[in-house]
This record gives sequence, C-alpha cells and structure tokens, in this order.
Amino acid sequence: MNIPGNTDLSSYIPGNVSSITVTEYKSIILASNDINDNSLFLNGLTQNIIILYDLFECLGYKSHLLQNNRNSDKNDFLNRYDVLTTVELIKNPIPIYAFIEIGMSVNTMIRSYLRSIGAKIIKLYLGNILNIDIETIHNFKSVFFHHHIVGEIDEIWTSTHYKQHIEYASLLNRTEISKGKVVPYVWNPCFITQYGVYEWIPSDCLDIVIMDPNISFQKSFLYSLLLIEAYYKKHPEWNGNVHIINGDRINITPHSHNFIIPSLTLKDKIVIHGRKTIHTILKEHRSSCFITHQWNNDFNYMTLELMYCNYPILHNSEGWRAFGYHYDINKWNDAIDTLHFALHHHKQHLNIYKSHTANLIWKHSIHNPDIQNEWRSII
Repeated sequence: MNIPGNTDLSSYIPGNVSSITVTEYKSIILASNDINDNSLFLNGLTQNIIILYDLFECLGYKSHLLQNNRNSDKNDFLNRYDVLTTVELIKNPIPIYAFIEIGMSVNTMIRSYLRSIGAKIIKLYLGNILNIDIETIHNFKSVFFHHHIVGEIDEIWTSTHYKQHIEYASLLNRTEISKGKVVPYVWNPCFITQYGVYEWIPSDCLDIVIMDPNISFQKSFLYSLLLIEAYYKKHPEWNGNVHIINGDRINITPHSHNFIIPSLTLKDKIVIHGRKTIHTILKEHRSSCFITHQWNNDFNYMTLELMYCNYPILHNSEGWRAFGYHYDINKWNDAIDTLHFALHHHKQHLNIYKSHTANLIWKHSIHNPDIQNEWRSII
C-alpha cells in the first residue's frame, strides 16, 4: 500500500534477479583442463572456465568442474570450486541440466551417456579456431591433437569476438547452424585480487612492455615493436627500455633474432624475457606503459587486468575503441601521438582512465543484469 508520505521504490527493484534462498539447483558441469595455481595463468581459457562457473552460480545453478584428476596444488581460492572426475560422474550420476565442454573434450560415448540421463551437450569455443586450424595444418604437419571431437553435441557456442566462426564450428561438429549461439564475453578481477594487486606507480620516465604470447600471428610483438621504433625516431629523448615478455620465441626464430631486432634504432634498449605470470610482470614493471596488438582477438583479459591495476595500455581492440588508449595500425601517426600521451600524461588523466576501466569492466561483469539476462536466455 502506498501511504502518503512514504517513499515508493517499487520501480527501483530490478527484475530477473536470482533468488538467494533457492534450495533446488539445476546442475551445470564444465568439462575443463586441470585447474591449479599454475595452469590458471598459462591460458586465459582456464580463467574463463572459473568465471563461467561463478556466472552460472549467480544465475541460480549449481556448477561443477569435470577434470581428469583431483591431484593439484591449489590455494583456498581454488579449493572452493567443486571438482568431479569422469569416473566419479559415471559411478555416482547426478541430474545434469547442461554439460559444457570448454577446456576438455570427452568422447562421444560419454556424451551419449550424458544425453541419455537428460543433459544438454554444449561445445563452447573460446578461441579463433579457424585461424588456429589453418595455422596448425600449415605449420605443424606432423602434429595431431583432439581439437575437435565430432558427434553427440546439441549446441555450439562461441564468444562475441569470435562470432564470425559460429557457422564453421557448427558445420565442423555436424550440428545444425541454427543451434549455434553467440554468448556474451565475461570477466571478473578475482584472479588479480586473490593473487596480489600491484598497481601502477607514476614515474618521470616509463619503460614500455610488450607481453603478447607470440605463438601466432594473432597476438604477436611485431606491430607493437614497430610502433615503439617509430615513436623513438620521432622522440629520441625518450630514455626508457622496451621489455618483450614471452620473447624466448623470438630467440628461436632466426628472422626475428638475426634481422628484425638488430635492424632497429632502439635495438640497444630491448630486453627480452621468457614467459612470466601477470603478477610477476606487474611486480617487476610497476612504472611501465604496455602495448598489445591483436588480429581477430578483440577482447583480451590481459587488457582488462592492466587497466584494473591502472597501467596505461595501448590496444587496437575495435570493440573497445571507446575505452583507454586505443590505436589503429592504419593511422600510424595518431598511434605515435597516443603512445606519447600515455607515456607523459597518464598520471594527470588517471581518474578519467579509472572511469573508463570501471565502465568497461561493468560492461562484461558477471554481476551486470544485462549480461545475466542474456546468459539466462541462452542457457
């Protein structure tokens, strides 16, 4: 009853919020690789599995991880995630609403069994599979791995930034194209907060760090390094160093090691490092600016992690062009100016940067009602 003098907040109450007192859960099983304190930072896919686990529980489901074994060293943060093995699942079956393969694929016999007890079988691709498949066939002719196990799949899912591959993935798995779905991209800062936050520290002279994985043309150091070279030629007064993480692959590539690096004006400023975790990189480079370059991989956890910790990062993600320091490789002079601005004026514009970061993170948050409603309609 609306009594005169009382504040009416009925319109303030959001819809479609999961009940916190739910007592009967529908189970969702995420077939994953072995998740531990080490593997969590080897591939963004592993973090994505944990984030989706939390997302589905936010929607009122009971999540489980299906892994090959339980024998992993984990801290208290990871130990709270429920793990089942394939043997346990078959010996002690539970009602399953959806079985989602992400970091691990099971054979068709297990899929058929799970379907027989009522589970919807979903294959979720979180990678640029068309490019990966072409590169694998072209460059590694003797390599064979079970990237695609075909059969007994009800739906194919892929993330927003890989939506161009949904038809390819559906046809490859002999699944009707109409059963292919594009799902929202999600992120959560829990991996930064749970394992240590190292925020950016201002300095009169910032180093520049490139930390793309260098395992594919999709995420490589080359464009970033060429941008820094162009910047240094225009601004020779810059006195910082260039740190290339995951640079061991450069050392084993003769063209990069013997021609590209030695030909650069800034060759004496380049320091090549091996692979490191994000926390180690941030701890060692507290006063740095980062540059990343991608091709058909617009959304990247690394960018969000760096922005969350206030580090300036130049990125060429078209979907995020409104956020942070976006650059376009087709507008080279503008990119040089953007790098100069990030190196010299980031501290003065830190509050604006934090606002960009907060808006971008909320856009992809598992707690964002718009994101939850989209996932609720898909699952």
